[in-house]
Parts: sequence; structure tokens; C-alpha cells
Amino acid sequence: VCSRGSYIVGDNRYSRRISLMKTFLEIGSCDFQTLNHFADHGWQGAIVEPMKKYLNNIPQKPNVHYLNYAVDNKIGTRTLYHASDATVNEDKDFAGMSSFLPPRPAYEVLTEETVVNTLTFEKILEFTGFTRIDYLKIDVEEYDLELLKIFPFDIVKPEFIKIEYWHLGEEPFVNILHKQGYHCEISDRDIYATKL
Repeated sequence: VCSRGSYIVGDNRYSRRISLMKTFLEIGSCDFQTLNHFADHGWQGAIVEPMKKYLNNIPQKPNVHYLNYAVDNKIGTRTLYHASDATVNEDKDFAGMSSFLPPRPAYEVLTEETVVNTLTFEKILEFTGFTRIDYLKIDVEEYDLELLKIFPFDIVKPEFIKIEYWHLGEEPFVNILHKQGYHCEISDRDIYATKL
């Protein structure tokens, strides 16, 4: 864990502040098992969650941006399918399930529709000012591959990536990650990719 602080690079005319903090970016957080606690250990970060009621349940920490958006390939709005409050009250795990894709096998509980605001990865980086990402976590119910395809690796290459793959198969994820210079470890649901 890096300590908080910054240092100056260059002479007085061209000096700039560089953060020494490690940085996380979490896409699709709901309100449980988030990376929010990393802030307690000197990290900065951004949590991006399209469902405001879940984002509002996450305790606010210094150095963390809480962004009420869904990530997509353009800025705008989109329909998000999610479980009803009654379904979530019966099983809290359904709170973490929302998708741009309409109800389908294994996701029949996504019966509710909400229009949400969308933004791009580039806009997140611009808004937060992050120039590096140490940990990228993506969990967006079968849209994970689409987000990996549009991630701006040419702007920033995360040191470590955790991404859910189980519903789509590992091969397309691993192909992209290998091309970007990552070593991949595969569990039953997630891929853990480390930049080489």
C-alpha cells in the first residue's frame, strides 16, 4: 500500500503534482463486496454504479468518487433491466444483478426497467483525473466483454484486472487480455489478469 502524498516533478516553470496513491476503478459495484474499503488503506478510487439506491448505501470515503452511471461506448442514456424490490427483499444477491440485456435464461428476475445515464471510460478518467489504475474490477452481468472491448488500454493499462466471465466463456476475454500484455488466472467465475 502506498502512503498518501505527492511529489513535484520538474522545475518551478513546469512542475506538476503526481499522486503516490494507488488507484482502483470498480464498474458495477451494487452495495456489497465493493472495493470501497481500499480507501481505508491509502487508496483513491472510483465506484461506478447505475442504481442510485445501491450507490447511496455505500459509505462515503475520502478520495473515492461515487459515480451514478452505467459505463457504455457513448455518453447518454440506456434502459437497465433489474430485479424488483420484492425479489431483492427475498434474496439480496439479486440486488447486484442489473443488465443492459433484457430478461433471459438465468436472468429471468430482471423484470424491472430503469433509464440510467451512461458515460465512457474516457470520461471517467477525465472526471477523476486518474492517470493510472492499479486495480480494475468489472462485474456487469453479461456486458463485461463489451466493456473490456472498449476499455482504453491505449490511455491507461491497469496493473491488475478482475472481470467476471462465466456466462460468456473465458476465451474472448483471455484473447483481449493477452493481446494487451496480461497474464491471466481463471477461476470458476472470474478472470484475474496481471500486467506483465
